[in-house]
Amino acid sequence: MIVRKIAGMLRVGGMMRVAIPVMLLVATLMIAPMMVGVNDAGQRTVVQYLNGTMTVKFDAGWYPKLAGKTIEYNDFITFDFDRSKAEGGVATLDQAGISVRYQDGGMGTVFGKARFALPNDEQTMLELNKAFRSHSGLANKLIKPVTEEAMNLTAGLMRSEEAYATKRAIFTQLAKSQVNKGKFETKLETTSIKDEATGKTVWKEVPIIALDKNKMPIHISSDLVDFGLSLASFQLNDPGFEKSTMKQISDKRDATMAIITAKANAERAKQEAITAEEKGKANVMTAKYEQEVEKEKAVVVAERERKVAVIAANRKVEVAEQAKLEALVVAERKVAVAEQAKLEAEQKKLMAKEYKQEQILRGEGDGAYKRLVMQADGALEQKLDAYIQVQNAYAKEFGKQKWVPEIQMGSSGSEGGNEAANLINLLSAKALTDLGLDLKVPNMVKQ
Repeated sequence: MIVRKIAGMLRVGGMMRVAIPVMLLVATLMIAPMMVGVNDAGQRTVVQYLNGTMTVKFDAGWYPKLAGKTIEYNDFITFDFDRSKAEGGVATLDQAGISVRYQDGGMGTVFGKARFALPNDEQTMLELNKAFRSHSGLANKLIKPVTEEAMNLTAGLMRSEEAYATKRAIFTQLAKSQVNKGKFETKLETTSIKDEATGKTVWKEVPIIALDKNKMPIHISSDLVDFGLSLASFQLNDPGFEKSTMKQISDKRDATMAIITAKANAERAKQEAITAEEKGKANVMTAKYEQEVEKEKAVVVAERERKVAVIAANRKVEVAEQAKLEALVVAERKVAVAEQAKLEAEQKKLMAKEYKQEQILRGEGDGAYKRLVMQADGALEQKLDAYIQVQNAYAKEFGKQKWVPEIQMGSSGSEGGNEAANLINLLSAKALTDLGLDLKVPNMVKQ
């Protein structure tokens, strides 16, 4: 109908050449959703084609739909049985807790969350889809009943008081194991239980977990395991109990606390009596030891004073010994100085004696040498020195005289000069005679 209207409009407008492409585009847009599908991330899609063939699209992206029927599943299904409502619609199942009945008949509520992963192989996924036909059907027909049954079976293995106090952590372990691997195989066991009403011990049959030869719990086959689902995460919060159960637990706790308090008071009184007795003994021993301490202090003080006196006396003796040693050292030093002076005097005396002897020997040697020299040449060198000195003295004195008169009267002036020459010759001859000198050169040639 829409195509006919568009064609009529185009025909009226004279735009037939544009009409055909537009019609093809509109037809494609209308047919495309039936031919191609898109799988979102975090999901898988089961596709059933017109010929009955089925397949599963696990990866995100488009796939050929070919006008087939599709059923979408999330990769994970979350069962939120917490106290508060899940935010953002992320939980497939959302309810306020799971009601349970404990071994003693008490009622309670278990709160927590469980997350299940769907199988990743096509064959198992197709069998799961065939059994439950939808994502919601899988959650409500399989996951919810299995989880609720596991919670109740776990509660039946313990009493309310145990679930409240001693076995709270064990409850989580047992519940998780039954959800993941299937419920436990149980058996009845007769055990003694104290009746809370009468206070008497009675025998009752209670269910316990059956164990294999390796002491491991025996699990009955689970539908979750059969359809390839696995427990991805599991957690339990604080459990809730009905008012009567809480009152019973509270009354028992108060009674227990009263008994404990009474026992504690009795024990305290007994302990205080023992403490008083021990304290008295301790005071006696304290007084005794205080006297001993004072005595020991006096002994210590006396011993310290004695040691101080001994140390002072020893110090005085040491000082006297030191003074004596110092005086002895001074005396020895003086003796050493005197000995040193005596040795130096003796040394000087010996040096003077040796110097004197040396001078005598040197004089005697010089005299002997000179005598030998004089004997050898008749003391010619000495005589010549004396003769030269005499002649120098004569020459010096004669040089001072005026032997030639500055004014002559009647005679020639050569007479004065002759007198001087005669006198010099006379004195020279006298000096030669006194000295025993002969200035004649002897004839050394033998005849």
